[in-house]
Amino acid sequence: MAKGDTDGSRELTSQAFREAMSRVPAAVHIVTTDGVAGRFGATVSAFCSVSDDPPSVLICLNRSTRIHAAVLRNRVFCVNTLCEGQEAVSDAFAGRGNMAMEDRFSSSSWTPLATGCSALDNAALSVDCEIFSITEMGTHSVIIGKVADLRMRDPGGSLLYFQRAYTSLAT
Repeated sequence: MAKGDTDGSRELTSQAFREAMSRVPAAVHIVTTDGVAGRFGATVSAFCSVSDDPPSVLICLNRSTRIHAAVLRNRVFCVNTLCEGQEAVSDAFAGRGNMAMEDRFSSSSWTPLATGCSALDNAALSVDCEIFSITEMGTHSVIIGKVADLRMRDPGGSLLYFQRAYTSLAT
């Protein structure tokens, strides 16, 4: 489906799709897990609510990542929504700087919630979940979690990722 550039259309390739998705502002989150597979964390943007009865959310994780394997084995995860000024935490869990996993966690304060997953103490929101279902799509798994616990605080500005750069939204 090749189209000309005069109307802004492009051939539908993986690269064009990634470029298109970079134009959608997304909140920045750290997903954590802990259990028999160990404690892991990763920066993600694919997170949203599914239902309020029962309370449930979904995340999307690349199947080639360590966090994916750990979440599936541990059967639990916690989504921590970042605030303005937490770019360094996001970068660490995105793998920038090649820090060891424990060093990523030791750079901030964390508290385990109901499932035992780590909740970032100064996150705007932490949603602690048990896996309900998993659906594979392309390179990723769509993981629906039933909420076991949550913690909210006054977030101030929310950390967003837009056009491959951090920005914020004041609340």
